Amino acid sequence: MKESQIYSAIYDIVEENMEKSGKKLHTTKELTLCAVSAKPGTVDIMKLSRERNNDTFVKKAYIFMLNRQIDKQALKIWRTHYDLPTEEFQRAVIIGIRGSEEFYTNQVKMYNNIYSEHNAFGGNVAGIAPPAGITVPERMMKLYRKMPSFMKSAAKTIMGVKKS
Repeated sequence: MKESQIYSAIYDIVEENMEKSGKKLHTTKELTLCAVSAKPGTVDIMKLSRERNNDTFVKKAYIFMLNRQIDKQALKIWRTHYDLPTEEFQRAVIIGIRGSEEFYTNQVKMYNNIYSEHNAFGGNVAGIAPPAGITVPERMMKLYRKMPSFMKSAAKTIMGVKKS
């Protein structure tokens, strides 16, 4: 029996038990299987973008990029953008999550990011470099965020993130 079949069977059992107790699971079988199949610490954006349903896409993006399910407040906010074309919505979600402190703290590495700002004008997806392997403690990041722009620029140059 495949691992996905085992998790699927477990989901069915839990769902049945929840229904018997008058409760309902807060996730679908598809999202549960997505979560258990996620390789911790990495996300392939090109693969993720194959999801064409905006609701399912944002839920999967949270699982892969933040290692958790989307909270009710965030889902409510994203739902106001469901009328956007799929690619535009997906770009907004990826850029929004990637810019969050939670994403930075989780240190998830993105691959094949077809929505990268560096790739917005037809760049070669295969040529996108993986994120730098530099990790900075959160206390240092708080200090960095308060620095004037010339000091931020110098810090990036010293860390090798920005070419001088």
